[in-house]
Amino acid sequence: MRKFCIAIVLFFLLIFIALAPCSGQEKESSDRFYMRGAFYLDWFGISYEGEQFFSQLGIRLNLEMFNRRGSGWTLKLDGRDRFRMSQEKNNQVIFYDARLSYEKAETPMYFSVGQMNLYDTAGIGQLLGGALGFKPTQNLLLGGYGGLESDVYINRVGKDQQKFGVFARYMGKLGKRLSLSYNHIRYSGMTEQQYLYFASLYPIKKLLVLYGNLEYQLGSNIQNEDRLSRLFLNIRFDPFSMIDVSGFYSSGKGLDFHQYVLEKSQDPILNDQQLERYYYSTQYGLRLSIKPSRGLRFYLSRQESEQKDDQIRNHSWIFGGSSQNILKTGISAYGSYRSNRGEISESDSYYLSISKDFGGLSWNLSFSNTYNCLRFDHTFVGPQPVHLDDYKTISTYIFLVFNRAFAASLEYEYFFQEKMNQHMFFLRLIYRK
Repeated sequence: MRKFCIAIVLFFLLIFIALAPCSGQEKESSDRFYMRGAFYLDWFGISYEGEQFFSQLGIRLNLEMFNRRGSGWTLKLDGRDRFRMSQEKNNQVIFYDARLSYEKAETPMYFSVGQMNLYDTAGIGQLLGGALGFKPTQNLLLGGYGGLESDVYINRVGKDQQKFGVFARYMGKLGKRLSLSYNHIRYSGMTEQQYLYFASLYPIKKLLVLYGNLEYQLGSNIQNEDRLSRLFLNIRFDPFSMIDVSGFYSSGKGLDFHQYVLEKSQDPILNDQQLERYYYSTQYGLRLSIKPSRGLRFYLSRQESEQKDDQIRNHSWIFGGSSQNILKTGISAYGSYRSNRGEISESDSYYLSISKDFGGLSWNLSFSNTYNCLRFDHTFVGPQPVHLDDYKTISTYIFLVFNRAFAASLEYEYFFQEKMNQHMFFLRLIYRK
């Protein structure tokens, strides 16, 4: 299996190298082969207190060929190979995309087959199968899909689990997007889940922006109080150039968990503040931002959070601010402090960050007293959010651009707590064509 996986990645790499001279041409002529992509070489290492050093080497190839998306036939290949270099050596291949699709503004037909995601239409995550659609108007797409349950790891295809459904997607001006789908999931011939999925991004004259997504379960075995399995709503109001107000409500896996898991599997950046919306069962709040001058922002937020399983309830006040290009030095800073109160609440937390832009080199340094990560552990059912209090984290990040084709990034993070110190290293080389 390992030799087969490495052969696949090498095959993609040979295609990339062989066709790279053609990809530099930006002319969109029908007689010219189009290819655009990037190649990544990664090294990831973790040193735990008193344990063996974990080391992993990875390569990723991301290609788009034949035509740009939306301009005809497009072949999308996006895969990664990871080789664990520690004592327990193993090889892991991930396919984010391996699909052939057809979509063109002048024609009403839409077609896609292979390993894909349907985040912008059905919200079901990964699918190994096909989708077919029809456009009655330029902005509206109606269609359906069918295939097998699949995640990004190619050795995990649920042959007994099938997905199929229908969807509608509308895309308008100013980034306006609406999608609605009916999704049916079967296991061994029996209905496992059926639900409606709705997502929207709806701006109103640059004054008001509405964003949200939800899942509503239709199964007869679902209790009424559990039918709304996921809900996230966000409203942003910009009445003046100096002030904006936003409010949100999140229940269950509030944001699109499928999309988030995909992004987190691509980059092992462990300390992520966005994980709060997955950690809590319910979360809602209101935020006021003030921008007294260009590049300067302060905000005050009131937030309620609850984790039902652990009986954690937080009544939080959050204070923060940021400043961009301070005194025209290229230095930017950000900081926030969160005060938590409640019967069984978490400790107060804070986050500080400073960055500097040197032109072709960018540098960032941050410090926080919490630890957030997404654990990909095969003993669990799916990725598990992890949140730890009083686990101080210091990290630094450097991004270096050599030219239009080559770039590199280097990250180091140190998590320290009594008898639980941990060092994390991440190096990435990037080639784009």
